[in-house]
This record gives sequence, structure tokens and C-alpha cells, in this order.
Amino acid sequence: MNEAAFAPAAVNPPAAYARLRRWIDAIDGVLVAIGCAMLFALMCLAVADVARRYLFNAPIAWSYEVINNYLMPGLFFFAVSHALKAHSHVAVDILHNYVGNRARCVFEAIGAVLTLPAFALCTWVAAANTWTEFQTAAASTTGLPVPSWTVSIAFPIGFGVLTLRLALNAIGYAATLVTGRAFVELPSISGTEEGAE
Repeated sequence: MNEAAFAPAAVNPPAAYARLRRWIDAIDGVLVAIGCAMLFALMCLAVADVARRYLFNAPIAWSYEVINNYLMPGLFFFAVSHALKAHSHVAVDILHNYVGNRARCVFEAIGAVLTLPAFALCTWVAAANTWTEFQTAAASTTGLPVPSWTVSIAFPIGFGVLTLRLALNAIGYAATLVTGRAFVELPSISGTEEGAE
């Protein structure tokens, strides 16, 4: 198949792939909603802490620990898969301006295949660590009197959903290359009309 023929117009994956993508998108949606609630809580807590500190000279003693150990990690890890879906991660796409869709698909497939094992390992290690903390009833060393697994639970969840998204992308880009049918959309190229949308 030549490059001119390889121009899938619209994303039209088979039913099984579309169903899997909907499931992962639904999980992403729930995690992003939780992340948004955490961001709102972080803003409210920061404003309340600053107000109490400067108006009443009575800061909230536990605010730093909650923001640092719960809200910030939750914000990051619960949104990381959605950011990949939206093509919001930092990407070096200078070569994409000079190659066709087939080569871009190859780059995306290689990137997903190479990063998939790394994040699968991160998921496994984080889940094992969190499970050990849960089983041993380890206490947090952050200054908060809570079980430590409540602090680390965001890591395996975020890494796990990101691993699922990477697997979905790897399958999608590889299937697009093999069949010529667009399973997943290519990221837009920065500096073009396509990237300005």
C-alpha cells in the first residue's frame, strides 16, 4: 500500500475495538471527574489555609500533608491516561512535519509498544507495594494518622489505566498500519491548521 493510498479519512474501528475503547474512556471519565473534584478541593484548601494564616494567624496544620500526599498525586495520576487520549503529553513532533501518515502511524505504534512494558512494570510494582501496605496495616509517615495504602493507591490506578490506554493505542496503530482502516486518530501536528483546532 503506497503513502497516497494510506490516508484513512475517519476513525472507524471494528466493534470489539470500539467497545474496548469505550470501556477505557469510561474509566478515564470517572478518574478525571475525581481529579477535578480533587483540584477543586485543593483550591478551596489552599485559599482557606492562606486566609487563616494571614487573617487569623492560624494556618490549617494538616493542609500541606493533604495537598502533597493526596491531592497532587491524585490530580496527576488520575489524569495521565486522559492526557494521552487527548494527545496532551509533551511530544517531539518535528519529524512529523516531513513524513506521511504511514510513518507517523509507525512512530506512534513504536512509541506505544516501547513504553507499554515500562508502565506495566510500574503498575505491577505500585500495586504490589500498595497491597503490602494494606496487608501489613502500615501507617503513613507523612504526619497524617492514616494507613499508608491510602496515600499510595493513586499510583497503581493511574499507571494501570495508562497501561491499558497504551495497549489500546499499540493495537490501534498496528491494526491501522496492517489494514489501512483507521482504528485510532493520529495526534495533530503543532504549527499546522490541524494542530490549531
